[in-house]
Amino acid sequence: MATLKEPVTKTYYCRKHGKICKPLFSIFSWWERYSKDTVKRLQEFEKLRTDTLQVCLQGDARNIDIFAVLEKKNSEFADLVKGQKIKGIFSSPPYVGLIDYHEQHAYAYDLFGFKRNDELEIGPLYKGQGKEARNSYIEGIAQVLNNSKKYLQNDYDIFLVANDKYNMCPSIAEKSGMKIVNRYKRPVLNRTEKNKSAYAEIIFHLKEK
Repeated sequence: MATLKEPVTKTYYCRKHGKICKPLFSIFSWWERYSKDTVKRLQEFEKLRTDTLQVCLQGDARNIDIFAVLEKKNSEFADLVKGQKIKGIFSSPPYVGLIDYHEQHAYAYDLFGFKRNDELEIGPLYKGQGKEARNSYIEGIAQVLNNSKKYLQNDYDIFLVANDKYNMCPSIAEKSGMKIVNRYKRPVLNRTEKNKSAYAEIIFHLKEK
């Protein structure tokens, strides 16, 4: 039921729950449940969070000037980052030709007034997963990593989560002047897709070559 091909208006056999389920005819009960859960999570986070600073930067990761953008947001923090630089990156890049990420999060653009940048998306769904799309994806992610290196410490660590069924990560690392020093397998459980075949992601650990 995760990816629908047509509207569902009556009961159906649910592969995820292993029983007969029915579609939602009212969102109220779920809205109430998730609202209460959100409040509970915020209260728990308030008890656990530490006195640290997080900054969110929106931009094209292939060419964003992190120091310049940080300077506009928080000059004191920008000076600290310029002096110490960044120790590493932990990221889950977009999967090539799999998801329309802008549409997936369209509600956020509408709610918060964010500017959409569909044309800048790396590995967009509409380009598919063919050879040309994969080559474009490799170039895009390599550009991101090469741009990031100028802001990183010398002995940096980069961790990328990927379902690399096309074996693109070695090429990305090569074009970025990096090497893969380790791979950590992460199984993906409790899938909602009809395709229940074995599925796992790999966390690639990259360092300077």
